[in-house]
Amino acid sequence: MSDEQRGFPAVTLQCAAGHRRTRRATAATTATAVLLAVFLTSCGGDGSVDLPAPTRSISVGQPSRTASPALPTPSSGGLGSESQAPLGSVGPTSTPTDEAPASDPTDGSSVPSWVWWLVVGLALVAGVVALVLVPRVRRRRAWEAELTAAENETGWLVREFLPQLQAAGSAEVVAGVWQVGAGRVTLVEDQLTRMESAAPDDARANRARVLRDAVRAARQRVEILLRSPDPATLPGELASIATQLSVSLAASARSS
Repeated sequence: MSDEQRGFPAVTLQCAAGHRRTRRATAATTATAVLLAVFLTSCGGDGSVDLPAPTRSISVGQPSRTASPALPTPSSGGLGSESQAPLGSVGPTSTPTDEAPASDPTDGSSVPSWVWWLVVGLALVAGVVALVLVPRVRRRRAWEAELTAAENETGWLVREFLPQLQAAGSAEVVAGVWQVGAGRVTLVEDQLTRMESAAPDDARANRARVLRDAVRAARQRVEILLRSPDPATLPGELASIATQLSVSLAASARSS
């Protein structure tokens, strides 16, 4: 066998090995191209790569994961204005730091209970004092009004009634005029007597008593004159009675 015949199987073996290597390279290139195409296709959306999840023959329960918040997408208005979709609460919510502090029952705004008891006690004392003093003030005012009326009646006796007796002339006329007005004089005397016992204090009782004694003295002197009248001295005696009663009336008015 010649050298060329002996070398032919070797060349044939080398060519077959080269064809196998070429097929392997071509298959690797083709697989690489397919993977690159899949990668580029998946990146054409939002930039995330979706890899096929491996299938398992045995399904094992996995704990749920908290969904990550969606990233804000820029709006068409430009970079200055961005609209963000409402995100779900992932972590603990932040609380404002300027919340009003809870009211402390021991601060200065709370009023102790003894203060309210003191206010109630003072109110009760004020009510008792009012119940005692208000009627007393009313009685005093009523007494003062009654004394004023008695003084007015005494003034009528001094300024009107006794001058009428002086101008009557004869003793018979004086006696007749006196009988007409004597009842009014007696009423004033009785009123002052009653006021003396009902006076709110000693000073007022003394005023009523002094004025009552003056009216009583005037009435008694007129009655004595009319028992044995003297036409010559009767007008002078009546004038003296009016003057003395006027002095007592003035003293009572000054004491008011």
